[in-house]
Amino acid sequence: MRYFVGLLCFVGGAWLMWSAHARKRRVLAAGPLSAPALHPSLQILGDAMPPIIVLALIIIGAKIAIAFAITDAATYLSLFDLAGVLFLLAGYGTSVVVRSRYREVPLPR
Repeated sequence: MRYFVGLLCFVGGAWLMWSAHARKRRVLAAGPLSAPALHPSLQILGDAMPPIIVLALIIIGAKIAIAFAITDAATYLSLFDLAGVLFLLAGYGTSVVVRSRYREVPLPR
């Protein structure tokens, strides 16, 4: 089981970061006025929530690292696994920030 969890988390984090980068390229290629304006209440949430989510991810990552050290999880998992989980959290934080900053035009129904 060692290294397997870390490998899966690294793959997931890399996919999240790649998809965020691809979204940013698509939105920048479409032009600055391609996304419709949000309702003012949603605009406030769109600006306020990403920093709160990133702060929560930092706290969760610190708790995971401390729990790894305190519970002697190294007997079952490796430092590579811990780094993979932390990378997955970083990838999710990146994805949240990019998705809130670079909105795409919704597809027509």
